[in-house]
Amino acid sequence: MARKNTTKKGKSQTKSRTSGKRASSKRAPKKKTAARGKARGTTRKTITKRAKQTASKKPSKAKTSEADQPRPRLSPERKRDLWGGGLLLAGLLTLVSLFGPEGSVLHPWAAFWRRALGWGLWLFPLWLLFLGIGLLLRRSERVPKLNLERTVGLLLLYGGILAALHLPWIASAREGMWQAAAQGRGGGYVGAFFLWVLTAAAGKVGAGILLVAWLVLGAALTLNRSVLDLFKWVPPLVRRWRQRWASWWASRRAKAKPPQPVSPTTSSAPSGQPAAVAPTATAEPASPKPWVLPSVAEMLDENPEEAWEAEEVESRARLIEETLALFGAPAKVVEVQQGPTVTLYGVEPGYVETRKGPMRVRVSKIAALADDLALALAAKRVRIQAPVPGKGYVGIEVPNEHTAPVTLRQVIESDAFRRLKSPLRFALGKDVAGNPVAADLAAMPHLLIAGATGSGKSVCVNGIITCLLLHNTPDDLRLLLVDPKRVELSGYNGIPHLLAPVVVDLERVVGALQWVTREMERRYKLFAKEGTRHIVDYNQKALKEGKEKLPYLVVVIDELADLMMLAPETTERTITRLAQLARATGIHLIIATQRPSVDVVTGLIKANFPARIAFAVASSVDSRVILDQPGAERLLGRGDMLFMAPDAPEPMRLQGVYVSDAEIRRVVQYWREFGQASVPGIGGVVDAPPEHIPLKQKPLWEEMEEEKPQKPADPLWDEAVALVRREGKASASLLQRRLRIGYTRAARLVDMMEDAGIVGPPQGGTGVRPVLPESQDEASSASEEAADAG
Repeated sequence: MARKNTTKKGKSQTKSRTSGKRASSKRAPKKKTAARGKARGTTRKTITKRAKQTASKKPSKAKTSEADQPRPRLSPERKRDLWGGGLLLAGLLTLVSLFGPEGSVLHPWAAFWRRALGWGLWLFPLWLLFLGIGLLLRRSERVPKLNLERTVGLLLLYGGILAALHLPWIASAREGMWQAAAQGRGGGYVGAFFLWVLTAAAGKVGAGILLVAWLVLGAALTLNRSVLDLFKWVPPLVRRWRQRWASWWASRRAKAKPPQPVSPTTSSAPSGQPAAVAPTATAEPASPKPWVLPSVAEMLDENPEEAWEAEEVESRARLIEETLALFGAPAKVVEVQQGPTVTLYGVEPGYVETRKGPMRVRVSKIAALADDLALALAAKRVRIQAPVPGKGYVGIEVPNEHTAPVTLRQVIESDAFRRLKSPLRFALGKDVAGNPVAADLAAMPHLLIAGATGSGKSVCVNGIITCLLLHNTPDDLRLLLVDPKRVELSGYNGIPHLLAPVVVDLERVVGALQWVTREMERRYKLFAKEGTRHIVDYNQKALKEGKEKLPYLVVVIDELADLMMLAPETTERTITRLAQLARATGIHLIIATQRPSVDVVTGLIKANFPARIAFAVASSVDSRVILDQPGAERLLGRGDMLFMAPDAPEPMRLQGVYVSDAEIRRVVQYWREFGQASVPGIGGVVDAPPEHIPLKQKPLWEEMEEEKPQKPADPLWDEAVALVRREGKASASLLQRRLRIGYTRAARLVDMMEDAGIVGPPQGGTGVRPVLPESQDEASSASEEAADAG
């Protein structure tokens, strides 16, 4: 029993222990949960306190951020306006102070500048006014552009003038120079300082030389001219003074000669009878004076002033980089070349990140963005040259807002033109970098010009002719001008360079070209006889032997399309023959057309004209006809052109020269008057060259009639023609039966009859051809032959 009680007690104790453990285990999570709640509460309180602190600190942060933000700055345009207004106001105040009384408020201001600038004070307000007006009206085309170069030139020029005003005190001591400056004389303290520096550096004589160079440099920078351009007025002035001196000396010598005594003549006739009048000696015709080339300075207008806008170039360069980066073609503008019509931006392709690493942007991707760039730059047309030949970048040609004119005188007076020693050199224009470009017609040796109406084609032709007339006498150059329009080249009538009046009738053009062909063949026979190879060798040998030299012959055709419509086969054959063979004889062709299609500019003609000029055209198809590649359809017109040189891999974009009607009239009038004075009796329009420049064959119009078609050499021709006319039809079988000949000969006779206009084409499926009605000329000639035979 006891064992059972103890067992029960042990079990109950065990149960109580187990239940106590369970209760303790159930109570433990409540303690942990309470601890977690306490922690969460403290965390929430901490977050709330921090939020309140941050909320309380927010206004102070906003204040500091507003204080740290950069203040808005003035734009560069607004700064220039402010500078211009300030300079203008300072100039006006200085000008008013010069005329104000001594007790005025501005009197100390005037006294200060009087001691500083001396006599140059009167130029100081004008200088300030010029700078102020230049900055305020910088966008006006009538006001000279005020750039950094011109500003520096004005400073140099004004400083040199101040130093020159102080030259009367250069011989005095240093104290004398400063004393004169203190009294407000000479160039003031500024002029005295500059003159003292020059004298201390190079002496009195050297200071004068340096001062002259200083003034010339300042004037060149201010006027935007080269040093040579500043002294272009010297040779004409010297020439004019020499002529005046010669005329004055001749008149003085004529007055110094004593008058010849007149011996009295006694009449042997009886009184009342009139005395016989002695016959007067007839005056011998004056010998023609030698040719003198016209002066370029007197014939052509002065060069206009060029103005470049550097700010526009920089802004467009940034816009090009941003636009290319926006379309996934990052690039950098590494070079800028500004020309008269377009500006070339040299763009170096950048790199884009790919899975394989950085890859360079393809050139074709940049070339495909021409329209997008034109839209971003607000330009008419953008032409992309990818890549520029000989350069490591892609060229983007953007039109300028203001086109600078390119005159004929600018290119003629350039070094590029002077380097060419050929008599057939002519001015073309300026490239995209503003460099003058000249060409040699003798090296081309022929030129093809094509472009749409109004693109500058006729101006280019007139510029070439004017340039040739300025540098060649009629002994050296002869011209044959063809103008179907009757208005472009008719103004050159009467000059002694013309072989004949300007050809305006299309019916005479083919004969004129055939005459040129015969002249070419005659010159080749002459070269073979003299043992020379080309015209230069022949002329050199002729000068040594005392013979007359051969002049160059330039044929200008203003419109090729009209000739191709009139006689396409004859025109193409004649032009091709001249283009192939006429170079060595000194005969050169210049052909222009406004319809660059394949039926006008044929492949045979184009193959013999390696030098071509393409003006603006309507489509890329026309550009391919002229240049064998697109590009001319993106030109701007008004002289904008692509010039394909014979030895150039790619065409060059140029702005062609402009020659005005007044300049052409002056050149033509000079040669008309000179020709009339040199060759007495020659009128304005001549049918043959002047007598002192004879051609080597008959006059032009005497041999221009087209050759009559010769009779075929077949002995049965007359009998076959008579048979066909009698039968009223023609066929090879008919001739075979009646004339008893083979089929080959009969078919050949029928073909020759069709070429001669006797029979027409075969009708239907049969080989029978109808006989065409006989013309009046053929009928009259046939009747005359029959009468002669009778």
